[in-house]
Amino acid sequence: MATSARVCPYCGEPPGPGMFCAACGRNLAGVDRLPTREAWEAERGAARSAGDGTAQERCRAATAAFLERMHAAGDPGRTRLPSSKPRSFGRTAMVEGWTVRPVRRQGDGTDPHRYEPGLFLTTDGAFHPLSSEVRGWGQRDFPQYHDTVAPDAIPMPDDEGLVEELEAVLRAEGVGPPR
Repeated sequence: MATSARVCPYCGEPPGPGMFCAACGRNLAGVDRLPTREAWEAERGAARSAGDGTAQERCRAATAAFLERMHAAGDPGRTRLPSSKPRSFGRTAMVEGWTVRPVRRQGDGTDPHRYEPGLFLTTDGAFHPLSSEVRGWGQRDFPQYHDTVAPDAIPMPDDEGLVEELEAVLRAEGVGPPR
């Protein structure tokens, strides 16, 4: 691939003709200008050139380090979100963890049903999709977005953006580097 070719800012592959990246499926509508392959490698390629292993190995190591640092700090920022899994007697199951990738609304908000699902990491290290429901139809404070965690865990994402998103959550919660 030529270093001057434009690539997806999340995975570094050619994005294809649509609004979503053909390689990783991420929404590119909010990206002003796609980076060149050379700029993308300069920004994200340091870990790859240092021989840290595959993207899956880097994501697995970053997740383990994230959980270790958060547990050592007392799990700051841990939230409880409802699960879409029904429980007996009409109770709502709750899942504890961190929103790693929030739900991203598409467009200018005129169609509240169009969104890119988020990513939720539980305290035991399982990844779950984060979906969103629109509530408050006909009310003054419409729309209200109600996020829920899918009941079934998904395999750990192996995109380069996950490592950066985990670091962003650590910074947002004030958890410093490991000692």
